[in-house]
Amino acid sequence: MGCSVIKTVLALALAAGMAAGSAHGASLSFSNANSLTPISQDGILDLFDANIGTLHKVRLTLSGTGNSTFVLNNTSGSGQTVTASSVILMYFSSSLPSLNTTLDVLMPALQMQASTGPVSLDAGMGARIGPVISSATLTLDTLTPGLFAQAGGGNFTIYCENSDDRQLAGGNSTVTLGLVTQAGCGATVEYDYTPRASPIPEPTSMALLGLGMAGLLATVRRRKRGG
Repeated sequence: MGCSVIKTVLALALAAGMAAGSAHGASLSFSNANSLTPISQDGILDLFDANIGTLHKVRLTLSGTGNSTFVLNNTSGSGQTVTASSVILMYFSSSLPSLNTTLDVLMPALQMQASTGPVSLDAGMGARIGPVISSATLTLDTLTPGLFAQAGGGNFTIYCENSDDRQLAGGNSTVTLGLVTQAGCGATVEYDYTPRASPIPEPTSMALLGLGMAGLLATVRRRKRGG
């Protein structure tokens, strides 16, 4: 009985807060661990439940992480100084056709760059450098709120894939470059909304609730005295 009354009080407090019409925010996200490229990953995010309020703004942040390991080999009979670099390109798509219209423009959406910096290689010698960490994010904040809201909520999927690019500066074509990359993607969606107003309890209902709480307290006191 006590728990039931307490839950009712908390529910009424929440209703009063929602009736005030103050702005609220909710954030949902997923993140995938790095794996050997090329990757094919995805994650699920919730849609906004239009039954709980009015959605005003949506921010979708796309994120990517990567690491690159460079394998250099100097095949010449003299020392060489080279700089190796990599670019991990991340492509995103969605189960929401309307969102894909925006994502299709971002091809690729993210570019994660890594570099060895200048490396000196003695004649006939090689070097393994890495993993060199890279990351990138992109926030989309001009999305149409109605595309992410529906009665009862639901969810949508974000998909990501990648491609790699490599470059080697210096070495007079006598230095070979091997590259091993890993990558992972993630996304965060943020909803700014105003909760739907709930009816404020009538004075009579509040009075009855007060009497119920008083009766509960009196019962608890009697039990303590009887113990």
